[in-house]
Amino acid sequence: MEPTLSMVLAAILLFSLLITCAVMLGRGPSDLVLLFVLVFCLFYGFRPLMFVLGLDVPYPTEVFFPDELPELFTNTLLALSLYLGMAIVGIAAVTRSGTRGWAPFFADRETNLRRALTVTFVLTAIGSLVSAYLFARYGGVGGVIVASKYDKALAGLFAFRSISGVGAIIAVTTFIDMRRQGASSKVLTWTALVCAFANAFSVFMWGSRGVLIVVAAILVLGLQSHSRRRLRVRRERVLLRLLVAVVIVVVAASGMRVARDTLSHGEVQSNYAASSTWRQAAVGTNSVYFDAAMLSFRDWPSTYPLRRGEDFWNGLVGVVPRALWRDKPTGIPPGKWFRQVYEPRKLNGWPMGAGALWYLNFGWWGLPLGGLISGLVIGTVAAAQRRRPRSGFNTGVAVIAAVFVLPLGWDNQVLMKFVIWLGPMWLLSYYVAPRRASTSAETELTPVAPVNG
Repeated sequence: MEPTLSMVLAAILLFSLLITCAVMLGRGPSDLVLLFVLVFCLFYGFRPLMFVLGLDVPYPTEVFFPDELPELFTNTLLALSLYLGMAIVGIAAVTRSGTRGWAPFFADRETNLRRALTVTFVLTAIGSLVSAYLFARYGGVGGVIVASKYDKALAGLFAFRSISGVGAIIAVTTFIDMRRQGASSKVLTWTALVCAFANAFSVFMWGSRGVLIVVAAILVLGLQSHSRRRLRVRRERVLLRLLVAVVIVVVAASGMRVARDTLSHGEVQSNYAASSTWRQAAVGTNSVYFDAAMLSFRDWPSTYPLRRGEDFWNGLVGVVPRALWRDKPTGIPPGKWFRQVYEPRKLNGWPMGAGALWYLNFGWWGLPLGGLISGLVIGTVAAAQRRRPRSGFNTGVAVIAAVFVLPLGWDNQVLMKFVIWLGPMWLLSYYVAPRRASTSAETELTPVAPVNG
């Protein structure tokens, strides 16, 4: 695809908006607004950059037509820029108004290390027992991956995966807080980090790579030297941390994709192995959201009817457990039905983004509406985050919110992901960071650090 002037200008517009949001509205490497910009760059910015530089073409190649690509690329970028621009308006309206925001899942106090270690060890023990049973039941890591991801033999049991997922986040944030607060026991400190990767590997056995990547990202964003803890955060250091986090995400995701294929199939799948390095990086990080968005803006509503809110309704009722509602809709993740429009025999879906989803359901009016709603929600959470201590626990919650719950704004699965991820962290925050002054018995390991305003 030969880049045209309109393509370059549209790309400049999108990245200008992202830079403006980061510089004008972001604070610190673990700030939710900056994390939103980072995730948006990865999922909606990485592929356009490849196309403009001539490094790759849209995926899957066979469903696109070369003559249409320059105009389709430009229209898609303009549409997503409209969505992003309204999201920025929403973020600014909240964060610049002085509101306190709302995000009770962030801890009000510094982490109580003794309690955090207790939770870490309990969740790790439960997750390890589940992993050991699955390992024995299915004959190894590869067998568990096949049973979970391809045979769907573990459907309905994903609550056990969530135990290890939450355990990984709690463990890595406990490691960070023990380092920050100068815990006396180095053995316990490093044991917490071992537990983090043990739990993340347990999740990987289910075929999911996200938690391992998030653990690494939390380490990069959350760790800081003792000498700089009280100093004002400098923008160049924030940028460096974010760039390191991006490199870790791309390299780790691609490497784990190869590892997962090798364990489950004995070799890397042919379509992935035959792809270019840039295509592998995009598929490995699931950052082909933009490719799916191009198809959305090309074929809806000219070829297929708009969804008219069906996806958002499915997401709303999706919080009801299937055990309580046998007729619960099955196609809640939109990527599955969307991919089957083009590849009917495929069981796994394509990654979808909030911007394209609002368009698929409500047309062009959905873009500014969805962007504004997303910005207001992100701004509300960010405003509350900035009034909480800059602890490891709160860094972990921010990364969960940015990566798992609100990756590109408000989509149809936010409520479900809130229940799965932020709900447990909210409950645990009352235990690991009690809302009262800790007693001396409870704080034997915990020198209290100051709250950052």
